[in-house]
Amino acid sequence: MSSLSKLIRNENMKIYMRPRTWIMIGFLLLTVALLSGLMNWEASRNPSTDWEQSLTEDNNRMQQELQNNQDLHENQKADMTEQIKLNAYYLEQGINPKEPTLWDYVDISSNLIILVTILTVIIAADMIAAEFSWGTIKLLLVGPASRTKIMVSKYIATMGFALLLLLLCFGSAFAAGGILEGFDGINQPLLSVSESGIVQQSPMILDILPKYGFAVISLIMYVTMAFMISSAFRSSSMAIAFSLLFMLVGNSVTMLLSSYSWVKYLLFANIELSRYMEGGASPIRPEMTLSFSILMLVIYYLAFQFIAWLLFTKRDVAA
Repeated sequence: MSSLSKLIRNENMKIYMRPRTWIMIGFLLLTVALLSGLMNWEASRNPSTDWEQSLTEDNNRMQQELQNNQDLHENQKADMTEQIKLNAYYLEQGINPKEPTLWDYVDISSNLIILVTILTVIIAADMIAAEFSWGTIKLLLVGPASRTKIMVSKYIATMGFALLLLLLCFGSAFAAGGILEGFDGINQPLLSVSESGIVQQSPMILDILPKYGFAVISLIMYVTMAFMISSAFRSSSMAIAFSLLFMLVGNSVTMLLSSYSWVKYLLFANIELSRYMEGGASPIRPEMTLSFSILMLVIYYLAFQFIAWLLFTKRDVAA
């Protein structure tokens, strides 16, 4: 393990000693700052001073629609009934749901995990291919460490970089929300309506963490795919280009092929597990389930790891 830890430290040095890495980190922080500033500007431009009247009007409108519109789907009726109860609770407790808090900034920052994924994919696609581009692969392989350990150290260092970006994304959004809206909102609960129709409270973090969790799963899959592609190419630029190409166009191609039943076996049809969350978009195919998508992701993950290992450990580096 000591040799592996040294290899990981060496790979981390390669990552963080490059100016490109710090430019990426700065770009992520700048993006969070700009997004937070836009949210604050939008909230100040449209202050919710008449929120009580607005909620009352919304409730009256939904109640009339429930009474007069017989064509509403059962899910629509349930959603309206739940919203009416939540609005009534807001009015009773004097809570303005339209007033932003620091958790709103953290919540919106979960959309930036796609940026974290892109930045990490660039690093992952470069990890092995760059050794061939720079001609340092021979120096790396003449050491006592096995090729498997070298590959594992590169993968661990890459995932460590992804974890750093995720923490920076969450932490900077939390700090921006606290600075702009005040840290007193940290205790704001998440309100929901139970099956018995009672408004209940739960920690707001429990609503945000699943969004981060599902996004992290797609991050891991895309990064592992990029790592495999890096093992397949001797050119760093080609590895990065193909990794980003598959990541950015994969979902669009899958949507175009959604009419075919076999599309459910593609990686990109299963990678967005948030589709199975309440209120999420429908799966690509109606017969798809959460357990099926998880199984497909596990199969793809193991396949990516095996192919990456096979290409790296069996490749002839004499050329």
